[in-house]
This record gives sequence, structure tokens and C-alpha cells, in this order.
Amino acid sequence: MAFEYELMHILLLLAFSTCCFSSIHTSTTTASLGTSKSKPHRLVSKLIHHRSVLHPHYNPKETAKDRMKLDIQHSVARLAYLRARIDNGSLISNDYRASLSPSLTSRTILANLSIGQPPTPQLVIMDTGSARFWVMCTPCLNCVHHSLPIFDPSKSSTYFAPCRTPCGFSGCKCDLSDRFTFNVNYADGSSSSGTLGRDMLVFETADEGTVLVPYIEFGCGHQIRYNKDPGYNGILGLNSGPVSLVSQIGRRFSYCIGSLTDKNYNYNQLILGEGADLEGYSTPLQEHRGFYYITMEGISVGEKRLDLAPTTFEMKEDGTGGVIIDTGTTMTYLVDDAYKLLYREVRNILRQSLKETTFENIPWQICYLGDVSRDLVRFPVVTFHFDEGADLALDPGSLFEQVTDNAFCMVVGPISEFGLGSIPSIIGLSAQQSYNVGYDLENGFLYFQRIDCELLSG
Repeated sequence: MAFEYELMHILLLLAFSTCCFSSIHTSTTTASLGTSKSKPHRLVSKLIHHRSVLHPHYNPKETAKDRMKLDIQHSVARLAYLRARIDNGSLISNDYRASLSPSLTSRTILANLSIGQPPTPQLVIMDTGSARFWVMCTPCLNCVHHSLPIFDPSKSSTYFAPCRTPCGFSGCKCDLSDRFTFNVNYADGSSSSGTLGRDMLVFETADEGTVLVPYIEFGCGHQIRYNKDPGYNGILGLNSGPVSLVSQIGRRFSYCIGSLTDKNYNYNQLILGEGADLEGYSTPLQEHRGFYYITMEGISVGEKRLDLAPTTFEMKEDGTGGVIIDTGTTMTYLVDDAYKLLYREVRNILRQSLKETTFENIPWQICYLGDVSRDLVRFPVVTFHFDEGADLALDPGSLFEQVTDNAFCMVVGPISEFGLGSIPSIIGLSAQQSYNVGYDLENGFLYFQRIDCELLSG
């Protein structure tokens, strides 16, 4: 087992060195964040899901049933985290709560990029619900057994952190060594604290070169509180907060999620800045409490529009309700009225051809004996409809997941089952598969483009 772990570590480092080090000698460009008439650079980061063979904690012995169980636990923990953020209070106690804050768990999407000169490769959690960008830095407490390279600011020729630099983190202050300090606390008690600095970020380009982006502010975490090596180096905040990476690089980004189930799929990617892919149908985008909200107007199963009240997904005057699109949740969760109608429609379609079963004694989850690719060939597409005509179409591979060799379950659940009150509906990553999702924060639009992510890699 130790040999397998070490082998995976070596393979990961080799993958990083191929994309981030060897190319720097062949084609290196320093990106300007000002106005330019030239074609914008595509700041590309490969995305690694927890099921990928490239993930530091990839477990070849983990079964599909194990994955489903862990995904449910993680997604529900994320819901509790969202509720805590929305209420500005502590986490609600419930049986599904995970031991770590969802922002600090590894069952999510990881982005790779490099920091400094010479560049140090980093794996960071891509989180559209976080405003902060921070990485672990040496000297680092609680990082003794960390398996990934830790950034050492003293060895980077381009790192600087004077207190004269404007500070974007709330509550930051100068210490005795003329450094801005920061402290990030999460809902479960996990935290990261250290100093704020600026350095070069290194991104790959389509022609195997690199783009260097100077003067990016980030948190250098020296004291990290967590239970074990989480398989990441930090958090890549992608909301519109003043210190998020998005706000520092062009206020545009896009990500393409092609597959979360294929362990060898290598085309999931994040693009930052002016080169982001903003294509397809658009819908208005708003941000509340650090999360991205979109206006959902209905759901169709095939040609049949579900009989939902116009106010089903409406945000209420007290700020509750609404619909969040999120990268920290694998599954999708809907308010009860919507879930019940979708649940009923799915059962009506499948009850005559497939036998219903249960999974882990979770009464709300609808499961069947069978195979998704074989038995759902004729299952109708489920479509989420949004304001101004944008649609998100879920084919069987995005609506259902194989949990054993002969059973599959729907990866949509009801919010009410977890005692979280009127938390917004959440559109998770499973529903976003086979799409490039573009965020235009400057103009307030979200784009859905159904596409094979491999076509965007050129």
C-alpha cells in the first residue's frame, strides 16, 4: 500500500512538472491585466476530481457504492455549510454532518497551477462559494505529513509582502515584521492563518507554453487546522470578493466538466480571465452572501413540463429560497415541491420496466436494478429551465449514477430531508457534466454551452 501511495505521488508530480515546468523554457508570456488589443490569453488549469487517478487520495479499491455514500455525506455537509453561511451562524446539528467543513474536504474539484519563480505546483480546491485564495506555505504547522509540494516564499524571487500593499482580506493587520496577517475560519472550526503576499502565478497554454501573471495577492497559510492530509494545498476562491482570484484576473471565468465518473478523463478544465469561454445560452447571474444565484423557472421531463408554481424557486424577501449553482456539491438538491414532482415522474416512467430498490436505507433516494448505459437509452432528457431561455439538459448519465454492477440511483435529492429549512436549491456538479459553464461577473450573466470538453483543449 505504501508503494502504491508513493507511486501515485510520483506520477502526480511528473504530471505537474510536464505541464508547468518543462514548457516554461519553450514559450513563456507575461500576461498584462490592463487593456490590450491583442487576443486575450487563456489562463488554463486542469481540473482533477476526487475519482480521478490523478487525485492524491485516489483509492483504486473504492467501489461505486462507496463513492455514492461519500458523495452524499459530502454534499449534505456542504448544504449545512451553506446554511451556516446564509444564517451567519453555526452549523445545524444533523446526522449527516461531516467532520470537516465542505470547503476543506477533498471530495470536490481540484485545480492545478503554480506559484512563484521558480514555480511551485499547487493543488487547490476550486470553490465558487469562497472569496479567498490561499495556499499552505513554509514554515507550516500541521503540514508535516502533507504529501504535496508546499510553497516556500523565501525561495521565490518574485514574492513580496510589504504592509504598504492594499489589503483585501477583512480583519487583516500589520504584524511586527511589516507583514499583513490574515485568518480564515470555517464553520466547523477548521482554519488557515498566516501572511498576505503577492507573487507570480503560472498557467499553461494550449501550445504547451506558459503564461505568467504577476502581482497576484493570496494568503500564505502558516498555521492550518484540519484532521489529516486533505490532498490539497489551499482554496481557490472564485466568487466576486475583492481578494478572489476572479476579481484579480479579468472578472471572467469558465469551467468545463466532461465526466465525473471516468477515472481517466483528462479534459475537465478551468479558464480564467478574458480568455474564458462565454458561449451558449445565457441567463442573469446574481451574487448573494458570496454564492452565485440564477433564476430557475421550471423543469421538464422530455416534452412534459412539470406542474410547478411560478414561485417554487423564487428568492423570498428574507433572502431564503432561490437557486445556487455550486462547484462544492456533487449532487443536486431541490425544494420539496420540485423534487416530489420529479421523483413521481421518474417512477412513472421506470416502474413498468425496472425493479425499484433501496440504497443505504436512504428513503428519499430513488434507485433501480439495472445499468444506466444499457437500460436508460430511451429515458427522456430532464431539463432545468432558467430565465431568458437558458437550459441545462441532464441526460441519464447526469441524472443517475451507477452504484453497483446492477443498480443505479438518481443523484437529485430533497432539501427538507436534512433539517436545513429554506436553504436554496443547489445545482451540483453532476448536473453540470457535459457543459462548459461561463461566468461573466462584469455584466452579470451565466452561460451554458453543451460541449465535449476535449474540443476546448485546443
